[in-house]
Amino acid sequence: MTLADKLRWLEVPHPEKKVLTVLKNPDLEPMPEDRRLWGFWAYFGYWSVPNVSIFTYSIGSSLLVLGLNIQQTMGAVTIGNILIITYTTLNSTPGSKFKIGFTMCQRMIFGIFGSYLGILIRILLSIVYYASMSWLGALGVVVMLSSWSKSYMNMENTFPEGLNMTKRDFTAFFCFNVIEFFFFFIKPEKMGPLVNGSCFITLVAMLGVFGYELHKCYVLTGGPGSMWYEPVSLPKSEIGWAWLEAVTVFYGAVSPNCTNMSDYSRFSKNSKQMYLGIILSIAMTGTLIPIMGMVTASNTLENYGTAMWLPTDVCLQWMADDYSAGTRAAAFFCGLAFASSQLTFNVLANGFAGGMDLSGIFPRYINIFRGAVITALISWACQPWNFYNTASVFNSVMASFGVVMSPIMGIIISDFHLVRKRRIRVSHLYSLDKSKDFWYSFGFNWRAYLCFFAAMVPGLPGLAAVVNPSISLPIGLIHYFDNSTVFSFFCPLILYYVICRFFPVQGAGETDEIDYFDVFTDKELQELSMRPYEEGCEFEGMLPLDRMHTGSDASDFIEGIDGTDAAGSENDKDCEKVSYIFQQKR
Repeated sequence: MTLADKLRWLEVPHPEKKVLTVLKNPDLEPMPEDRRLWGFWAYFGYWSVPNVSIFTYSIGSSLLVLGLNIQQTMGAVTIGNILIITYTTLNSTPGSKFKIGFTMCQRMIFGIFGSYLGILIRILLSIVYYASMSWLGALGVVVMLSSWSKSYMNMENTFPEGLNMTKRDFTAFFCFNVIEFFFFFIKPEKMGPLVNGSCFITLVAMLGVFGYELHKCYVLTGGPGSMWYEPVSLPKSEIGWAWLEAVTVFYGAVSPNCTNMSDYSRFSKNSKQMYLGIILSIAMTGTLIPIMGMVTASNTLENYGTAMWLPTDVCLQWMADDYSAGTRAAAFFCGLAFASSQLTFNVLANGFAGGMDLSGIFPRYINIFRGAVITALISWACQPWNFYNTASVFNSVMASFGVVMSPIMGIIISDFHLVRKRRIRVSHLYSLDKSKDFWYSFGFNWRAYLCFFAAMVPGLPGLAAVVNPSISLPIGLIHYFDNSTVFSFFCPLILYYVICRFFPVQGAGETDEIDYFDVFTDKELQELSMRPYEEGCEFEGMLPLDRMHTGSDASDFIEGIDGTDAAGSENDKDCEKVSYIFQQKR
């Protein structure tokens, strides 16, 4: 077997009529109609599951340390949810309208080669988040196994003292990772029922924990606990900035999900249902879960003498106090629910997201499944047990990721909505032809790079100060970082639009005249003023320009399609060129 044969054997599975290139595989192409399965409930579940999770339940621990009380913190959370809804719905449009994912959006703004910057950043965050959420999911498994065996709950730790995890927790972590692997065999577009089911049972479990602890606290103290009545500990002049910082912390944790929303909006079968699902889900669960977590922490401070931010800790405390059959059954159900929501959230939002992005780096050899497995394996190198079992600043750093992700999202929205007027030539996203729209300058869009770094760099000192509090910064940089949710989004958005007014991009406001990928419905073709591919390619048996399979000589044909030797013909000329080549190959 030659090297070429071995490499061909490693290529991702694909239908005969589709051609793999350095820029595309079936998972990167515009989403065909038969894979667009997400409606209202799918999007409601997709944005509920990150909220109905252990992480969001415990987010108050990172918010109350800013000096606000519970009531004012909830005000900041509400503002954060409004911004998340606004950013996410605007950023969903490229995927819902043109059925393209985050990788194509990066090519759209940064250029064919420049896109690797945004893709690599998102891959890194997917790996880190996958590790973090896997550890939190393992805590649910700990509760489940502890309900089965008291000896497991009190398992002797034989690990070295310097290792920041116990034998008990590592066992659950390993089991949880193995279980997650099998869910990678499910297509992302078919995860909806699992996500919604896990959200429902987790919400029931969280309401149970919340209600039980609140009732117990009222019996003991006649109120929700001392934390509920704590006043704001800040001077009036600092309260406003504390609100903005709280918004940034709350938003930053979900900013990667907002930024790559096109990866999932391309699965929508109806854009109105998608927007409604996103808005209602974030508004409802994004507000309810944080306040439940903070009130529960206040309750447990009175009930047990310590504020418990993780609902899994509350369940373990139940069994430590009373290891009866009823308590164990309640704890098992709660542990199962918490583990299920972490699992579906992690697989869908981090595992599959990492797979989609890795697919954009190596389209020939990595698809969503392979990329998700790679993401999961590399995540072990992050050692997530150090995130939560030490005096780690991980939660604060994770909440600061918006400094990096918001500029990307702002540029996407500016480019797509303001500069290109929601019209792009999709076929040019898959071409190396220097005359195409997204080649820009040597494959890089200097406008987007300038705006990205102009918005991100001022926030980096603040991020460094989160890691090392001893760093002293000018008050202006501190305020920029504390309000990066707004500054890091709107500054590049406005700057990019202004630059493009003076230095216009090619092809703004134009779309393909032909549906080269054969993915749009008749109604969508009418809205896009686009013709079906058969209409411009009258040769019998003609396949879409991008999909033609030419057997052993495919590389020659691909070279012409990808533009390495092409003259840059478009629209009807493209059909004529392809028809000629196709007849020659035959």
